[in-house]
Amino acid sequence: MNKTFDVVPTAAAWTKGWTLTRDKASPVRQPYGYKIDLGAPERLERHVMVDYDANILQALTDSLHTPGTWLKVCAHPEQVSPLLHGSWQVQATEYLMAVALDNAAAAAPDGYRLSLSTSGAVTDAELRATDGELAARGRVAHSDGVATFDQIITEPAHQRKGLGRVIMATLANTSIAHKANVGVLVATEQGRALYQAIGWTLVSPITAAVIA
Repeated sequence: MNKTFDVVPTAAAWTKGWTLTRDKASPVRQPYGYKIDLGAPERLERHVMVDYDANILQALTDSLHTPGTWLKVCAHPEQVSPLLHGSWQVQATEYLMAVALDNAAAAAPDGYRLSLSTSGAVTDAELRATDGELAARGRVAHSDGVATFDQIITEPAHQRKGLGRVIMATLANTSIAHKANVGVLVATEQGRALYQAIGWTLVSPITAAVIA
């Protein structure tokens, strides 16, 4: 049986870890969750609502009008979309996921070379073909016993070979060595199926929106 995870602490841990993997300013606590300064005109700031409340969300979205403002809410799109004014553009639904970490076999398949590099709280894993071409990669940040997985990508020419699983297992083993016992991530619809197949639990849908 999969372990169950509470939405609020899981989302809070992911928010902090995401800022580490993306080298962004630490999230600032707000009544609705967290605000993150992103530092670019097209990505100015992000607001993360970890505990859905319709009244608080309505007040928040009504107060935001600057292009480049992003919103992520741990709730279904049907709950969020009616509370957004016309400048908001709803994006594809994402999924907050978590797992109790366990050591797993993580060997590079024949024809590939696996490498790891760590800088501060962040570890990167890469799989490259023998000719040096990047085949798959991912990164993880460790903080307060939680490992935040991010940017897990398998290049199209190397898909359907289990490389994503190798990257995930490698990062999980590294995270355990860094004293993490829980993994968190936010997945796309396609990624959700992969992660559930290797034991991750769906914690909450995430509705994302942006003022373009």
